Amino acid sequence: MFVARALSPTILVLAYVFLFAPLVVLIAYSFNAGRSTVVWSGFSFKWYEAVFADRNLGRAFWVSVMVAVVSASASTIVGTLAALALGRRRFLGAAFFSTLLTAPLVLPEIVMAVGLLVFMVATGLGLGYGSMIAGHILVTIPFTTLIVRAATAALDHRLDEAAADLGANDWQVFTRVTMPLLAPSIMTAFLLAATLSFDNFVMSTFTAGVGTTPLPIHIYSMLKLGITPQINALGTLMVAFNVAIILVVMTRYLALTFNKKPDH
Repeated sequence: MFVARALSPTILVLAYVFLFAPLVVLIAYSFNAGRSTVVWSGFSFKWYEAVFADRNLGRAFWVSVMVAVVSASASTIVGTLAALALGRRRFLGAAFFSTLLTAPLVLPEIVMAVGLLVFMVATGLGLGYGSMIAGHILVTIPFTTLIVRAATAALDHRLDEAAADLGANDWQVFTRVTMPLLAPSIMTAFLLAATLSFDNFVMSTFTAGVGTTPLPIHIYSMLKLGITPQINALGTLMVAFNVAIILVVMTRYLALTFNKKPDH
């Protein structure tokens, strides 16, 4: 018992060190004045200036942003409607439809990417924004569906019945009761889908076209020339971006939790 109590905190600390030590090194050397990523030469912001001055990086960044926003919006809409259909309706084939929506979670992403590429080539459709957005929707729909479906299952259906008893039609019940209650989950699903799309590499590798290179692929092409503090600075900015999204989601969740009125 004593050994278990002594080892538990140690193992926890080692696990955190294993997870976050590479990020600490990445962030620290992004401020290195020299080009080396292993020898400290002094403190400087010049690599961040180089990131913002690189037009190719800026173009790749906006490609990723546009694809992430469009694909996350589409997958959130489809995932929300699917979650409402599966959570509130009983119909033939519901189990099959639910399994089909979550199948991308267990299928290797590279298999789906190759399949989509073959489909694009066979149908004569060019690679570009459309193919990349379609691929990212395919990857993110399971996450949006599961998030909203969990929230739908937790809703009190008596609220819908009460609104209907007071004279509200189906559309008014949906827009004034159901959607406001699901809004936090829908926003969470959108942010998660946007983050997954923005950071996606495998699907983007097979579906990106000429002139539509997203940021992860551009970073990979930079790595072929060697790791420089500029890449560290770019990685630090991406970490900060993802952490900011997580903080927004957590802040929204905590605000809803503490502002929730007690039942009478």
